[in-house]
Amino acid sequence: MGQWSAVRRLPAVNRGTGEIVQLELLGRESFQQEDARDKPVLPGARYDWQPYPGRHVNVAKTLMRKVWHKDSGYRQNDRDIFGFYVAHSPERAEPLRMTFKEIAQTLGIRPDTVARSVGRLHAGGLLLEAEKVGRMKFYRINPRAAFDGSASEQSRAVRDARYPVVPAPKAAPGLRKKEIM
Repeated sequence: MGQWSAVRRLPAVNRGTGEIVQLELLGRESFQQEDARDKPVLPGARYDWQPYPGRHVNVAKTLMRKVWHKDSGYRQNDRDIFGFYVAHSPERAEPLRMTFKEIAQTLGIRPDTVARSVGRLHAGGLLLEAEKVGRMKFYRINPRAAFDGSASEQSRAVRDARYPVVPAPKAAPGLRKKEIM
């Protein structure tokens, strides 16, 4: 009744880590020459996604749509800085260990602009303070917004992460230097 399929049935997800494994959508026969039946053509390693190989990030698309909306309360520089954090952050919940000056040089903006944007992103919960070395703070991406790691690692990472806020919270009015004196 049923026909034999050339496609092998393999699990698509490693249940231990939650990572997607190499999938064979077509049988190996589709990719091999007649005389090379014993040599595997498909690599056992992950896809390299040419021409831009590297890790990929799971992003909350609904949240990103809200952040990129003109009425979100986040400015263009804030979105650029957040995109920079998504692209340059290390794996999992590790902080980006770059100074505001280094980020500013890479993006071609001023360090105080980076500081203001990071402050707004932190107030909105898109960036979370991860480390403090002396007076310098290092931030990481909120795993509810974006995460570079397996699904099981992300579910553990969001347990203690606050929810991001859109629209951006308004800055509390602070005292100016003239008002203090």
